[in-house]
Amino acid sequence: MTNLTSRWRIFNAMSIVQMIMVMFLLVISIGGIFYGDNMFWRLLEGVCYAAMILFLYLGFTILNDNYPDTPLSVKQKRYFNILFLTNFLLIAFLFAKVLVQWRYVRSVISGFHLDARSYLMVLLPLILAILVFVLNFIYLIGMYRLRIIIQENNIREIEDGFNNDR
Repeated sequence: MTNLTSRWRIFNAMSIVQMIMVMFLLVISIGGIFYGDNMFWRLLEGVCYAAMILFLYLGFTILNDNYPDTPLSVKQKRYFNILFLTNFLLIAFLFAKVLVQWRYVRSVISGFHLDARSYLMVLLPLILAILVFVLNFIYLIGMYRLRIIIQENNIREIEDGFNNDR
């Protein structure tokens, strides 16, 4: 991990923040299964957040073990592809969460006169939804870039090995 550039260190820190927020949302979803009205929706939320956590963990593993030039194993590639596609599709889920929270905030703020603490309590779920949405989008871009960098470095290393043998 000492050979990470500052850009990848920032990416790693951003991933840790995202993992904390997603774990918080996962706990809320799991708690909602037992105490909420709509168990199916809470279960679906839990599965979506769990998939996000699995992809974040895989990203940590790849960044720490494979960056900059260790090739990914076949198993890592398969998990990466599955989780990347799943998280790409979860962008729609996260955007829907942002819209739902936005509509909720708009209806509460327009219907009631709130003090500053109440505004914060109403806006906090919206802010959290927006942050998770944006961080997941940035994370997907970063993981795609990381996979390309590892692949390019691996190919360059193989080509250099062939060129040195001549």
